[in-house]
Amino acid sequence: MALATWWRGDALPHPAPLAGLTIGVNDDANLIARLSDLAVEEIEARLAAGHRCYLAWLDGTPVSYGWVATLSASIGELSLAFDLPDGDRYLWDFVTLPEWRGRGIYPRLLHGIIEHEGGAAERFWIIYAPENAASGIGIAKAGFGSVGDLSFLRNDGVGTVALHPERAKMGARLLGVSLFDAVQDGSVISPCWRCVMAGNAACWPQHDSSVSHTCSCVTAAGVGR
Repeated sequence: MALATWWRGDALPHPAPLAGLTIGVNDDANLIARLSDLAVEEIEARLAAGHRCYLAWLDGTPVSYGWVATLSASIGELSLAFDLPDGDRYLWDFVTLPEWRGRGIYPRLLHGIIEHEGGAAERFWIIYAPENAASGIGIAKAGFGSVGDLSFLRNDGVGTVALHPERAKMGARLLGVSLFDAVQDGSVISPCWRCVMAGNAACWPQHDSSVSHTCSCVTAAGVGR
């Protein structure tokens, strides 16, 4: 999984206005539950835990949503839970409804969140699966830069392989994971979260490799990195 971030002072692209688009915080649990197909109780629990839900509306219709963690967060796929210091935000669970995709709403939603939260926030963090090219493109268009790959040792240890040393180090500290070299003490590293979830040893590279390895499970799914 790729770890990306935007820090105050970084360049912030200003996308061309999209007519009829508005973005803001919303705490209507029933509305958010309908959009996300989650139980109202789950939405209420997220709100109570300090998460904020942002909605993007197009001509009065809610078309996209995403969550901002302000106190603590978790990454279920990696069994990670972590606290957020003042000034840090973790962005998660973003969805644009299918019929509204392809209009550039996702990067505009991320941009709107930075502008809304920016007065109190210094750093924003987000992760995405490397095979999800559309998500990676939208994140980059919003001004986020990739700083590390969340990767895995064969013994299931989770860590970050640094692409930007300073920021990857801070991201690893935030998530509570190790900072790996591309090859760690002769052990094979794989960036594929599917390997970890499925326990599919056949996906792992057979020799020492960098994080550019393409796992067979990703290729088989038709969604190459």
